[in-house]
Amino acid sequence: MRFSHHAVMLALGIVLSSGCSADAETKQASETKTATPVNETAEQAVYDTVTGVVGVEPDAIANSQIDGLLQVTAANQVFYVTEKGDYIMFGHLFDVNAGMKDVTEVALGQVRLDVIAPFADQGIEFKAENEKHVMTVFTDYSCGYCQKLHREVEELNDAGITVRYLAWPRQGLNTPNYDNMVAIWCSDDPQQALNRAKSISNPTFPKADCDNTVAEQFVAGRQLGIRGTPAIIFDDGTMLPGYKPAAELIAQFARSE
Repeated sequence: MRFSHHAVMLALGIVLSSGCSADAETKQASETKTATPVNETAEQAVYDTVTGVVGVEPDAIANSQIDGLLQVTAANQVFYVTEKGDYIMFGHLFDVNAGMKDVTEVALGQVRLDVIAPFADQGIEFKAENEKHVMTVFTDYSCGYCQKLHREVEELNDAGITVRYLAWPRQGLNTPNYDNMVAIWCSDDPQQALNRAKSISNPTFPKADCDNTVAEQFVAGRQLGIRGTPAIIFDDGTMLPGYKPAAELIAQFARSE
């Protein structure tokens, strides 16, 4: 078989926008179908294709909503392989009977939530008093749009949205930018340090060393395909690259309720 390994790996990086929610009856039928155990012969055929052609090991193989097509989670992406392992499909699958629900985006949402879950207590959090939602934001203190979003945290908090920041130094690891991010995370008052860093030009900090996961947070962001800041992940796993005004974010959370 002749495959372009480079083309396959590029396809793994494709991420599209989220779709609509399903009604309860359709959702239940869909979940029942995908929860059915995968045929062992089909699972092995798909495993062999993914490892041999794509070059990665599957994290999960499950039935999709289409008979004969299995859903594969690998390299923090979701794609599809026929049960004989002879066809691979990269792209998003939409359920016409559920209002064009993007079922691939739902699966990707869970992947994103799994990736950021280890950092739930390691971010810098601005907690809403009457919390309804948690919004995870990969941020860099030197990013102008991150600074703009930060000025709207109070508005988000007032709407019941907790903002949890994860570190994503845009210059990469082992750079002055990274060192400053570590200093913020290691300060006695990380909230205050982040407020200061996002409110002045070219802030500097004494080099700090503490038990932190700034590097791991950066790597997690890269695994999710993040290439800039801010990158926002909603509590249903939907990812929004770039800045959006607080009013639009609040409205999007309201639509998900």
